[in-house]
Amino acid sequence: MAGVRDELLTSPGRRTAIAAGLDVLVVAVFTLIGRRTHAEPLDPAGWWETAWPFLAGLAIGWTVVALSSRTWPTRLWHGATVWIATVFGGMALRDMVGQGTALPFVIVATLFLGVTLVGWRLVLWALDRRRPDAQRPTGSGRGRVHPPVEHTQVGDPLGLEDLRGPDDHTPGRGVVPPAERGRVVGELGIRQPRQPEGD
Repeated sequence: MAGVRDELLTSPGRRTAIAAGLDVLVVAVFTLIGRRTHAEPLDPAGWWETAWPFLAGLAIGWTVVALSSRTWPTRLWHGATVWIATVFGGMALRDMVGQGTALPFVIVATLFLGVTLVGWRLVLWALDRRRPDAQRPTGSGRGRVHPPVEHTQVGDPLGLEDLRGPDDHTPGRGVVPPAERGRVVGELGIRQPRQPEGD
């Protein structure tokens, strides 16, 4: 099942475009380095002659991933399929047209393409894991992202704060000083409790 960062075949997006660009760039750099190492001209025609078998192998790898997973090959585990298809497809096509597949060249191509085609996906995977948990799939595992709930401040619509009653800061209703208690009791007609005899 596709995850939150997979892009389906019917809805490719920015992640797919970046993946395609990086994979083609890897093959382009590899063939340029190879031609320069063997002192071959770096003109476009010469580069294309060296690059097209590996680009075809790259396309095969993308097709295999797309048909098997119904997503574009942007994830870490897709890198192995793309890498193997690029190396073996490229070498098979080179052999068919007589371009040569010497063992040292095969070893170098396998190592370079493995490190780069899988490597950038490994970096992207590590960056994905460092993202906040809020951006990761939650719940049923179908890739849904639930935004944080924001609570609206409504104040005190029921007036509960007014039910606390008077306190020491309420005007005119504070504590009566001891010297004034007798006068206040007489004015209000408050009956004082009987004092026990002998006090």
